[in-house]
Amino acid sequence: MSGSPVLRIGLIGLGYWGLNYARLLTGMVDGARLVACADLEEPRREAVRVLHPEVRTHRNISELLEAGGLDAVVVATHATLHRPVVESCLAAGLHVLVEKPLATTVEDAEAIAAASKGTGLTVMVGHTFLYNPAVQRVKSYIDQADLGRMLYLSFTRTGLGPIREDVNALWDLAPHDFAMLRYWLGGDPVDVTARGHSYLRQGVEDIVFVTLRYPGDVLAGLHVSWLDPVKDRRVTIVGDRKMVVFDDVNPTEKLRVYDRGVSYQPRGGDFAAFVAAVRDGDILIPKVEAREPLREQLGHFVECIRTGRQPLSDVEDGLAVVKALAWADRELRASAAARVGARAGT
Repeated sequence: MSGSPVLRIGLIGLGYWGLNYARLLTGMVDGARLVACADLEEPRREAVRVLHPEVRTHRNISELLEAGGLDAVVVATHATLHRPVVESCLAAGLHVLVEKPLATTVEDAEAIAAASKGTGLTVMVGHTFLYNPAVQRVKSYIDQADLGRMLYLSFTRTGLGPIREDVNALWDLAPHDFAMLRYWLGGDPVDVTARGHSYLRQGVEDIVFVTLRYPGDVLAGLHVSWLDPVKDRRVTIVGDRKMVVFDDVNPTEKLRVYDRGVSYQPRGGDFAAFVAAVRDGDILIPKVEAREPLREQLGHFVECIRTGRQPLSDVEDGLAVVKALAWADRELRASAAARVGARAGT
């Protein structure tokens, strides 16, 4: 890394997320600035030249790396290209922030993890929701046992598009939820089932339902879809003392904490018979600081490079999320094969 007080960042991939990174890295993230970017499509490069004329543009990653003058890169290409791009950047001695998911196969994710070992470079995965102040508040509730014993979590991540060309709805949308589950529960699933269907394009699931079981018999259910009339980004977290709803679409009330619960109590002193007792307490709407998660993520990346600190969403975290996604994807494939087999038998 150069002795410059400001980290020189390159950006690879100028799609929707790439342009968001460009916006933040041209004046909104302390200690870093965007100096170069690369994309195969000329209209995208031209958009950057118009918006950020001080940033040099390149036709591909080879040009960008050969030009040099970088300390780190942000990789925002299609997920299927992450492995060769990240490996090339690591070989060039650059710190890497790679968009989620780390890869689309366990083999590629493991290869990236192996390539990063022993380099002394920061490799971080863009699990953006881990840098959301509301998600971090939920983490504190769980860690401090404010919710009591964890029972189950329910995730809804739906909307009408945007529809990806490189992956299905599971790989596009569910990485956020798998990452939050790992962050909140501190571990990985012990059982996974998944069902989905391809209504828009054969072989590419646009709607998926996943059920996961975690240690301690904690259940989680995920519903992800590109084919829904309403944009919904909601998580319900249920403990045996309190419950929380995280609504990322709500502009002002991201969290609601419900002092509610259900238990079975002895009926009339006869311990052989029990009755459900519902406790309906207050609803708390905590004040959550409004900070842009993507900006927080970039700030964390810069801090980790500067201090050598391990990223919250490091390469091992990214690998674990890919393994869980791959497990769910295998379940999808098995379910689809079983449907085909059942039709063939009729």
